[in-house]
Amino acid sequence: MARLAESLGFTTMSLYRYVSSKDEVLMLMSDRAAGRPPAVGPDVGDWRARLELLLGLMQPVLAAHPWMSRTTSVLFAVGPNRLAWMEAMVAALDGLPLSEREKLEVTGALSSHQLEWARLVEANAARRRAVAEQDGGEQVDPNAVIGRLVTAQSHPAIARAVAAGVFDEPGDAPAEDELDLGTRLILDGLASLLAGRTH
Repeated sequence: MARLAESLGFTTMSLYRYVSSKDEVLMLMSDRAAGRPPAVGPDVGDWRARLELLLGLMQPVLAAHPWMSRTTSVLFAVGPNRLAWMEAMVAALDGLPLSEREKLEVTGALSSHQLEWARLVEANAARRRAVAEQDGGEQVDPNAVIGRLVTAQSHPAIARAVAAGVFDEPGDAPAEDELDLGTRLILDGLASLLAGRTH
């Protein structure tokens, strides 16, 4: 808050004439950063196509504003832009055999996962930068220790992942036109639930 006040040319206390807390500032910032979602109607496709489009558009926003994934305030942020995103996601579920509560819970699960995934990707990148700076600028894999500690006898499942190179670039963001596995699993789970209710 002190840095924010200084950058705006105010005292810290004077900010509290406009906002009640740091959390409120973060909520306002996240609403502004989110921007407005595009109009996503039935012409885009079914419920999954609409959600995939919206979730895909969220990824670059979170990548451009990594601070959004570091605070729980964003989960509870309510502003015109965040409400527009929520409306678009809940509306994508219209006509499905889901209760209104379930629609909100699906939206919450997807949004929470997006934030958590962005947090992990950003934390991994920050850790790699820190290790590189400590070692004179050399890029060092902070997960290399796993490869040194794991053997086929002690941890056979992890050893197979090490051998497959899984830890070489952990936690990297998916390609621009792809959703991460966790998001796809949530959507697959919803598809399975819906299939069970329509038979």
